[in-house]
Amino acid sequence: MATALPPTLPMDLRRDAERIFDLSLWCLGRDVLCPEGNLLLRRGLTRERPPGEQGHSVYTVPLPGGGILKLWGFGVLWDAGAEAVYLARDGFTPRMVDVASVSWPVFQVEGLGAMNEPRTFEARRDTRVAVVTMAEWFARHEEWVATHVGHAWREACFAERRKAPPVHADELAAAWWRLAVRVRALEFVVNDCTAPTVGA
Repeated sequence: MATALPPTLPMDLRRDAERIFDLSLWCLGRDVLCPEGNLLLRRGLTRERPPGEQGHSVYTVPLPGGGILKLWGFGVLWDAGAEAVYLARDGFTPRMVDVASVSWPVFQVEGLGAMNEPRTFEARRDTRVAVVTMAEWFARHEEWVATHVGHAWREACFAERRKAPPVHADELAAAWWRLAVRVRALEFVVNDCTAPTVGA
């Protein structure tokens, strides 16, 4: 009988992550409208707009270790070439996307096609790597905003939001760094659970 794999991300982590992810996507939307100019473009992301009124603009940024991030108002995709992981704004549940079958550019979530849960140990490990990469990008973005625009801008973004934020404006980067550490720590838990018992 096959041993059941633990979830890719535990429920408590997904719950915490969803709150800061939703908040960060809200902030990215405000960054686009910054009076000092679109902060995403200033930071070096490229933008493609939908051809009509339907859909969301997509912002793309290359990652230092390889691969790219694609960001929309509805979610984020980590594309490493051979595989891609998508995180929807709601739920923070990673899904695998077959990028070879997608017609780019995509402006609506439906354009990403069918998505699947990572089912193998390797796919789940790669998915956690993707989540760590995304978390670290968001952390660095918040640090960049604080350095180049100042904390007052992020505080203004928070003030415009109706939902109560899960963290203070100057704590958002740290919240993403903590999330990256929590996801990385799952590798040790998974390895302990799947390692063969010696001397049994």
